[in-house]
Amino acid sequence: MENQQPVIQNEEGTSLSMKELLGIAKEYFIEVLKYSWLIAIGAILLGTYMRNRKLSAPTTYTADFSFAVNEKATQSQQNIASIFGNIAASDAEINIPKLERLLKTRKVISNVLFHRISLANEEHKKDDFIINHYLRNFYYNETSKDPFYFGTDSINPYDRRANSLLKYVHNVIVTNHIIFDPEPFVVHLKVTSTSEDFSYELVMALYEELNKYFSAEALDQKERFFKMAEDRTDQLRGKLDAAEKRYIDYVNTHTLESDGRQNTRIKIQYLSTELKRATTAYFNALSSMEAAWVSLKEQEQAPSMIMIDPPLYPLTRNVPNPFLHMILGGIIGGGLIFIGVVGRKFMRDNLGKQKEEVLVPESEKEINTIA
Repeated sequence: MENQQPVIQNEEGTSLSMKELLGIAKEYFIEVLKYSWLIAIGAILLGTYMRNRKLSAPTTYTADFSFAVNEKATQSQQNIASIFGNIAASDAEINIPKLERLLKTRKVISNVLFHRISLANEEHKKDDFIINHYLRNFYYNETSKDPFYFGTDSINPYDRRANSLLKYVHNVIVTNHIIFDPEPFVVHLKVTSTSEDFSYELVMALYEELNKYFSAEALDQKERFFKMAEDRTDQLRGKLDAAEKRYIDYVNTHTLESDGRQNTRIKIQYLSTELKRATTAYFNALSSMEAAWVSLKEQEQAPSMIMIDPPLYPLTRNVPNPFLHMILGGIIGGGLIFIGVVGRKFMRDNLGKQKEEVLVPESEKEINTIA
């Protein structure tokens, strides 16, 4: 038997032998080799572009800050709320989604931007608002005309320029500088910028503002709880005094030997029961007030969040790698030209076949007509 070569069918259903496939591959290889100079130019151009772009990218510094929720403070908050029937029990509760949403609000970021800091290793070392440091280092340059300066931390709702700058800085910081990476028990907060001191000061200000917000919120709630307990205790004290006075007055003016002995006994028993109830309610309220007072004092001394790993100098330094980007750009640039060359030959071959299929039937038709 003769050796049979493996065949492959194309889309038209005709068979292609291995020899024909090798011939097609050879044609494509020659085509690629023919335009190899163009592929090399594409690789060099895109590789150089990506290398130069990475070289122009500045070095960034990342300040890592890890903290956790104070479980003792949170439990105390829940306990005191349960005394009052869970009234607003979750208002000051700290959870990860609430932290993340709060971190992106203009209220918190605006408060952070008006913290006074000094950048020790920067040209401008004087104490100033964070927003002024940001505008000076990242927004304005030496050629900027009439740069804006925030002189006070009060926001004027009618000052369009100041408010536009404030909103711009808020959006840029939330989008480009803050990284929120929560875990089940620990929250990682990161700030990245081209200034080591600015990254450090900004992440510290963010933590301080978050802690202040939740501590103030919890403290305000516990003050309200204590005031409620105090008012309730005063109210029940008045009821107790009134019940005690009614009981004493009735007993002193009515005796069992007088007329209506049974009615007198029932009345005394009723007043005695009322007095016992008022006494029990008053002492329960007094106990709740004392618990609210203790919880309030604990909140005044305990922060809502606990610092675990604060940032330390030197911060994490992220240096661009131009060589890696040059290689990547070369592969992408050369690959794009390669695909273009192969695609061009493929389209040219297919169009040539279609043209032949159109011309052949017409020539056969002329031959038949002559015959």
